Amino acid sequence: MRRVSKLSGLCLISFTQFLIFFSPRACSQPVGELVASSDKPLQQSGSINREPKIEFYNWLYGSSRGNWFEWHTVTASMNSSLIESGFRLRGMGGIGGYADDIAGEEAENTLASAYSVDDNFLPTMGTVGKLYGMNGFGGLQLGYTHVAESWKISAFVGASVVRIWAVETIMTTEIVKFSRDLATLKGTKYGVLASIEGEYHPTDKLMFSAWGIYTPAYKWGYFELKSGVSLPFGGILPKEILENAYVGPHVALNVSNGLRQPMFGAHLTGITLGPVYMSITTGYTHEQLTGKGIYSILETSMQF
Repeated sequence: MRRVSKLSGLCLISFTQFLIFFSPRACSQPVGELVASSDKPLQQSGSINREPKIEFYNWLYGSSRGNWFEWHTVTASMNSSLIESGFRLRGMGGIGGYADDIAGEEAENTLASAYSVDDNFLPTMGTVGKLYGMNGFGGLQLGYTHVAESWKISAFVGASVVRIWAVETIMTTEIVKFSRDLATLKGTKYGVLASIEGEYHPTDKLMFSAWGIYTPAYKWGYFELKSGVSLPFGGILPKEILENAYVGPHVALNVSNGLRQPMFGAHLTGITLGPVYMSITTGYTHEQLTGKGIYSILETSMQF
C-alpha cells in the first residue's frame, strides 16, 4: 500500500481521487456523455457511432500527498441515443487509497521531528506517522437528460454503497505508537445517490460545464465547475485530435464528514484519439488532514 501511494503521488495522472480521513473521498462521474458534445456533436467523427447508446467513462485522480482514486462508469440510453433527450441508466464503481498524517502530542512531535524524512518533498514536522487505507464505492442511478442545440442538463437519482478500511500505520519512530485500533476505521454505509450535471456552449469557441454528486453515506459530495475556450492550433496538430478541445480553469470542492478539500487548476478537455475522448486537469489542492499539494485528473470516455 505504501509503495502504491508513493507511486501515485509521483506519477499524479496515473491514479485518482482524494480521500479525507475515515471517509470515502471517492470522486464520481463528471459530466456524463463528455463535454464538448452539444454544439459539436459526437457523430461528426467518423470513428464514432453516429447514434451512440452506451458510454464507458473512466476518472483517475492522484495527488502529491499520496491519495489516489480510480472511477469507472457505464451510462446507457434507454429510449434514444446519447445525443438525444431521454432516460439514462447508470452504473458505477471505484476504488482508491489514501495516506493520512497522524498528528501527535507536542512531546511526540518533537521526538518524531528528529527522525523526520522527506515525504514527496513535503515536510512531516508536526506528525508522528502515516495511516494508509483504502475505500470502495458502488452505485446505480436512473436519470433523464435534456439535450438542446447549445446546452444540455441531466439529473440522476439512485443508491450507493461505500466501504472503507484502514490497511496499516507507518510511524516515524517505533518509540511513538498509534493509539487507535485499525478495526475501528472500517465500515460500510448505504445511502441515496443524487447528481446533476449540465453544459452550455454559447458559441463554437466557448464552453461551460458544472456538475455535482452527493450521498449521505459518510456525507460525501463532489462539486465541479469548468469553463474553456477552443484551441486555435490550426495545422500544428491533426485537426481530428483537437477540433473539439477546450482549455480553461477548473474549480472543485470535495466534502466528507464535515471536512472540505478545495481544488483550483486548469484543464484541457475534449482531446480526441480515435474513438476516445480525453480530459487532463492539474492544479493546487489542500487536503485538510495531509496539507497542501498538487492534484491531477485524467478522464477518458468512449461511446458506442
